[in-house]
Parts: sequence; C-alpha cells; structure tokens
Amino acid sequence: MKRSALLMAIFMLLAISGHHAAASEPTWDVVVIGAGGGGLAAGAKLALAGKTALVLEQHYKVGGYMTNFERGPYTFEVSLHAMDGLNENGMTRQNLTALGIIDKIKPVKLDPMYRAVYPDFTIDVPADVDRYREELKRIFPAEATGIDGLFKEMKDINGGVEVVTMLVAGDAKAMFQMHRLAPLLRTWNMTLSEMLAQYTRNEKLIAVFTQLAGFAGQEPDKLSAAFFSFMWCAYHFGGYYYFEGGSQSISNALAEVIEEHGGSVRTGMKVTKIEVEDGKATAVVTEDGSRFRCRFVVSNVNVPATIKMIGRDKLPGEWLKKVDNLKIGLTCLVVYLGVDHDYSASFPEGSHEIMVNKTYRQAEAFAFNRQGDLDNMSFAVANYTLPDPKTAPPGKSVICVTVMMDYEWNDNWRENDPAAYKALKEEVAKKLIARAEEYLPGLSSHIEVMEVGSPRTMEHFTLNPKGTIFGWDNTPEQSMLKRLPQTTPVKNLYLAGAWTFPGGGQSAVLASGLMAAQRIIKADK
Repeated sequence: MKRSALLMAIFMLLAISGHHAAASEPTWDVVVIGAGGGGLAAGAKLALAGKTALVLEQHYKVGGYMTNFERGPYTFEVSLHAMDGLNENGMTRQNLTALGIIDKIKPVKLDPMYRAVYPDFTIDVPADVDRYREELKRIFPAEATGIDGLFKEMKDINGGVEVVTMLVAGDAKAMFQMHRLAPLLRTWNMTLSEMLAQYTRNEKLIAVFTQLAGFAGQEPDKLSAAFFSFMWCAYHFGGYYYFEGGSQSISNALAEVIEEHGGSVRTGMKVTKIEVEDGKATAVVTEDGSRFRCRFVVSNVNVPATIKMIGRDKLPGEWLKKVDNLKIGLTCLVVYLGVDHDYSASFPEGSHEIMVNKTYRQAEAFAFNRQGDLDNMSFAVANYTLPDPKTAPPGKSVICVTVMMDYEWNDNWRENDPAAYKALKEEVAKKLIARAEEYLPGLSSHIEVMEVGSPRTMEHFTLNPKGTIFGWDNTPEQSMLKRLPQTTPVKNLYLAGAWTFPGGGQSAVLASGLMAAQRIIKADK
C-alpha cells in the first residue's frame, strides 16, 4: 500500500513537473530568423517599441554579410564597400537614428567615392553631385547638354527617394508629397540603358556613369533603371561612407539595442521549421529541437529557405509560382590580404577604392565576369586601412580584391574535390593579385595573410542559394515594388532582407527590416 502510494505521488509530481515545463516555455512577441542586417534592424525596432524580440542566428556571430573577421593582426571587412545616406537628412542616417544606434557607430565620409580606371583614361568620381557633373562635362564637353539633362533627372528622382525615405520612417507627411514620386515611377519598367539613351549614346560617358552597376550586380542593358537611380541618388545626394569597425560595428550595435531593451540574440541556432496553425505563424523550431512560441515571425533568411521551413503545402499555389519564377542574382569572389606595406599613396586622397575596367561596354564587362575570364573581368581593389586604421598594424594594410561571378563557373568550384577546390581558389587569387599589382606595386611580395572567399564560401556562411549577395536579380521585373513585400500569405509572418523591397545592399536591408517591424507594430496595436 505504501509502495503504491509512493508511486502515485511520483507520477503526480512528474505530471505537475511536465505541465509546468510546458507552461513556462516563453511566448515571445516576435521571433526573428536570421541576424543579418534586416533581421537585426527588425529586432531592434521591435525591442525599442516594447516588444519581446528573440533573434536566432545559425552562424557563430551576428551580421550575415554585415560582418568582419580576424586573421592574426588584421581585421577584414566581409562585404561592405561603402554605405549611402548618412548625410544630414539622408535615409540611412534617419533609419539608424530610428534604430537607436546612430550614436553607437562612427561613420567615415569618403570623397572622392572611388577611382575608376578605363582603357585610356582614369577618373576620380566626386561624391558631390555638382562637382561630378562638372567633371563629366570637362571630360566629355560635346556631351554637356545630355549630361545636364541626365543630372536634372537624377535630381528629380532624388525627390522621390526623399519621399520613400519618409514612407520608410512612417512619416505621415509623406502622403502630401506623393507627387514627387513621379520621376522615379517613370523609370519603373525601364532598363538603365533605355533611360540613358534619352541623354547620350557616348559609350565612354555611359561606362563612367554606370560604374556603380557593379554594386547592383547587373549590366545596364538588363538592370532596373529605378533601382540604379535610387542607389545612385542615395550615394551622391546622401553621401558615401565607411565605418570605424566596419559593418560589424553596425551589426553589433543593433544586437546591443535588442538586448538592452529586453530582447535576446542567440547565435548557433539554426531554425528549420516555422509552425503554421490555421494559416497563422505561431512558433519556430531549431535544428536541436528547441521550440519558441511567438505571436509574430520575421524571416530574414532567403525566401527559398523560408518556404522550406513553412512547407509548400501551407502556401498558396499562385504565390509559390511567382516566387519560383524569380531569378537569383550574382555572387562574388573576394581575395582578402593582410600586407606588410602602407599602400595609402596608391589611392586617391579621401578614397579607399579603385575600380578597374578592361572595356567601356558594360555588357562585355559583365560577360567577362560571368564567364570567369580572369584576365579581362572588371574588379575592385580596396584599402580598408585608409578609412579604418585599426584594421592593420601601423605601416601595414588590409587590401581586398573583389570580382562579381556566376556561381556555376568552373564546375561549381569543383565542389566534390576539396584539393581541386583549394587549388582553384589559389589560382584565381594569384591572377587577381597580379592584376591588382599594376595599381599596388609589389603587392605579391608583401602578403602576410591571405584568405579567399569564393562563391561557395558566401553560400556556406550565409546559406544564400548560389552564394548570391543580391537576393533576386535586379532586373526591372524584379526590382523596387515588384520585389516581394514584407508581408506574406501566412498571417503574422513577415519578410526582411535583400529578397524584399527595397532590395539588396546594406542600407536597403536595414530599411527592409525597419519596414517589417513597423508593419508588426501597426498590426499589434
């Protein structure tokens, strides 16, 4: 009798204990999947609004492409070349202020923006719009009328960019400024080449003006004029900046805001499932079996992975068909170098980057890059120690050589043969270093540290399909408002990141996360 009573007591305690464990599992207001820029921005804004926000990141550090890494005494920037919009009233400055981190970061203004090298001339591109226009008219005097017309259109388009800035910030006054969107909307269905054809046919002028097409990952014949114009205006009217501490300083600052306001950021937590009940997102499950209940979910991971987490059977066929037909953008390769030489004299004063082109025809240049033509592809070489001296010991430099590439080049990087993959990376690095050496004399003899980030590397660390750094390709059919919105067919599930409006680029993904958060705040009133 005593034994049976004891067993009954044990069973009751176990039952109570089990019930208590289930009840104590916290229900978060929001779970954010992925601590890239968009996810961190969403988490920070939600935390500032008093929501309990949990951010789960599969990598061992936050940031996604907004990350630094260390090798010996050198600190390397993973991807950021420069960020736009940090001038007073610039969109990024306003967004970083709204996210509570403007006083936690140290922007460094760059002017000229970069040096662009072509077969028979070189130009240091001013950040200031008026100086840039006059410099182009000096180089191309016969094109003065077209240049003036083009820059007037860009100024008009910037009025639309300012309205978008107000909309992103949730400024109600934007509703009285909607007419200023008209110049931007006129470019909605155009390619960049179609837009420029209204002002000039000079291929050299077009090459210079479209140099930033590399930041959008597409040639002018296929690139969305609206996306390029938005980006161009954000840089030339909003300012061209780097940061002390690199893009990692932004990611770290956002994570701090989340945790300072009652949220939590957890790394090494890969989400594998988004639970959907009655058409509503209710929880996420991680690879180790942990389950986090919540009232809202923000997915900052790539959209194909998000679909897999939900299950195609829980999504409308028409929406899936639309997403399945979208094309993924290019990836890149970066050669990261720590060198025992000060290369500051090799760069224009006030700038940290040189962009090298073997041809004026951007379609040909992009073909070289897609085909992996190492002798002719366009590339950028940057000295990150110039804007951020702490990246290297005194008298030394951090140099990065970057090229756009197609993921499928060279048998998918010989993915099934580790030795061949390593050899291929070294071969590519050697050729690119030799080309960069034309502008940085003796570079190959000063290397102390070298890492090569291939398209496979990008895919491995970010889980982005094909290692894309842009999300969807920036064609007119897939850009701006034709990109996926922050909302989804699943109630209480939102998207952030390069796969959504306004698109790729670090300032854009921060804006996307802010917009996702604002939608949740509005829906949760």
